[in-house]
Amino acid sequence: MKAMKRGSGAAGLRGGSRDHWHGITAPPPHRPAVPQIVLIVVAMLSSSIALAQDPGLEPPATESSQTEYTTTAIGGGAYLDLAYALSNNRPGNHGWRSKATTLFVDKLVLNNGTVFLGKRPSRASPWGFKAGVQLGKDVDNLSTTGSGTADLLKHLHYTYATYLAPVGGQELALVGGLIPGHLGYESFQAINNPTYTRVYGVDNVPYFQWGLAAQYPYGGKVSGVVMVTSGWDYLSSPNNAPSYGGRVHWDVNDAAWLRGNVFYGPEQENTSLEFWRLAVEGIGQVRIGDFELIGNFGYGAERQATVIGSPRYQWSWGALWVNWRPGGGPWSAGLRPEFFRDEDRLITSSRQTITAVTAALRYQVTVGRQVLQLRTEYRFDRSTGPDGGFWQGTNNMLVPNQQLFMLAVNWRFDTSYR
Repeated sequence: MKAMKRGSGAAGLRGGSRDHWHGITAPPPHRPAVPQIVLIVVAMLSSSIALAQDPGLEPPATESSQTEYTTTAIGGGAYLDLAYALSNNRPGNHGWRSKATTLFVDKLVLNNGTVFLGKRPSRASPWGFKAGVQLGKDVDNLSTTGSGTADLLKHLHYTYATYLAPVGGQELALVGGLIPGHLGYESFQAINNPTYTRVYGVDNVPYFQWGLAAQYPYGGKVSGVVMVTSGWDYLSSPNNAPSYGGRVHWDVNDAAWLRGNVFYGPEQENTSLEFWRLAVEGIGQVRIGDFELIGNFGYGAERQATVIGSPRYQWSWGALWVNWRPGGGPWSAGLRPEFFRDEDRLITSSRQTITAVTAALRYQVTVGRQVLQLRTEYRFDRSTGPDGGFWQGTNNMLVPNQQLFMLAVNWRFDTSYR
């Protein structure tokens, strides 16, 4: 099965079995996998202009963004993600259509294996870094261009330099390199997520991006992030122009927070402002006793330069997580409805609306710096529209419904925090 790319205008990548970057008309030719902005990033890093990742972007499993991180020693770790998904459709290609991660069914799959080194910055030791390599089916699906450079770079895990600079009595955090995507609630590594399988909306926004970012806290409860990146698809680009992103995060109280994210930039050969892609989203989380409620809703649009009349293509997504962890113990259960609308086939190359409901159960054991999760999920997915559907049978015919029963094991060892 050839995975698709994650949404990029008339051609895109990530999500929809990485079905995203397909041409409505003929797709533009791929540029080199490392555009000019990446060279700028490397040059700036080599001259010691670097930046710090928001700890909330990629916390260790079971750790909050308030974790006290080590500051004097280099740490490291490893991560493994094994899963088996049983599909009622039994597709001959073993594929899960319109997905970017966990996209194989009816066989045991190593979705992700990662090793990394890192040092987290602090006031006492402001420099930090992270570097890692990764493999697995989720990693293989990051690139479908056939480019040798892209096939090599996709095996880089987050790799960046960080620096904390005192500014106005606060700490300006700077990060530069291959950094986490700022859109979406869920992480590329499932161990950080409340449910094992990711929602379609998050699977169709970037998990990785080459870029520079700056984060600054405004008082004790509000922080902001601004960034310049190489674009939506970090492994190939239709142009050499940069894209831009931002985030505002508000800690309402100890039990709730709100976050707004935005992406804006050219994702077609024509880089005129009128054809730039816009994606905005809101995320909120609240804890009530043993329950946790999370909402993630987003909208994106892009006017098409190569289609007659330059129509504005749009997509939207949303999900609601309801998680229950009685007494903060090892067991947790969750329910998650979601929707994903791509009626202009901008992201998945299919005119479709997907709805799904996921029921999840997780058992987690933490021993020292190791975290082990045993996970099971049942989900029902429905795809409607002129091009909608999921593969079924040896002929991979399209049918509107799919049911999956999932078993997964996530393991992580991390010495970069205490």
